[in-house]
Amino acid sequence: MGLLLVSFVAYFWDFLLRQFQWAIQETDDWGHTLVAPFIAAWFLRRAWPQIESAGARICWWGLLPLALGLMWYAVCIFGPSVLHHHNLRGFAAVCSLGGVGMLLLGPASIRHLIFPMIFLLIFGQTISDRLMAYVTHPMQSITAFGAHMLLVLGTLDAELEGNVIRIYVMGDDMSSTIIPLNVAEACSGMRMLMAFLAIGTTMAFVSFQRWWQRVLLIGSAFPVALVVNIVRVLVLGLLSLIDPDLGTGEVHTMVGVFLLVPAWLLFLGVAEILKRLVIDPSNDALSSGAAS
Repeated sequence: MGLLLVSFVAYFWDFLLRQFQWAIQETDDWGHTLVAPFIAAWFLRRAWPQIESAGARICWWGLLPLALGLMWYAVCIFGPSVLHHHNLRGFAAVCSLGGVGMLLLGPASIRHLIFPMIFLLIFGQTISDRLMAYVTHPMQSITAFGAHMLLVLGTLDAELEGNVIRIYVMGDDMSSTIIPLNVAEACSGMRMLMAFLAIGTTMAFVSFQRWWQRVLLIGSAFPVALVVNIVRVLVLGLLSLIDPDLGTGEVHTMVGVFLLVPAWLLFLGVAEILKRLVIDPSNDALSSGAAS
């Protein structure tokens, strides 16, 4: 196992080093990628009794995904420049790792390997800006629109142009001062969304047995991230009325950190509601028996 681990790290060193550097340099966005491998390993460890009871054995069919991953990674390194893509290399690494697991644990382990490998593929690597833009840009627009509506409902004179909110403040001399509030990509909710998706996926497969509960909990990460970021932009807009510098810099970061607490509580509230929607027959029977 030690030799396999060293060989894996050596072969995929370029990908692993780049991923580690990005995770350290952009901790706010991609710090969760450092934790994802441990969560995936925990999922596998959690399923280990089932794998062991089914009889772990060598399965040579595991050589197919292993060879596919190794060759695909080589193509991504030495092939055409269009294939020199970080996420393509990540797919090759996860495919090879899954092949090693299937090779050592046997066919009975396949259904237990699928979810950890998918989790690792999605949350264990930095997603390219081009792919993220498909989600980031709509979330920017929704966040800007929601914050603008709340400012207007709060009787403030504000207008929305693109992703920029302009707040008009009337001075004592009856002149108007414009305070621009730019809803940048960092305010789109993507950081919180990726973290909540990773946490929600973990909670969904640990706490719930029904698929519809899992899907709803994971899907709730999108509205929770949007609502909290709309409130975040709203708070920054109100702070800008006091001092325009309060909407940027360290204050901007601190507001985002403080709002993580209500965001997390809101997410836990969704999980609790999903739990209460289902009555466990075994618990109901135990309660009836105790009452009698």
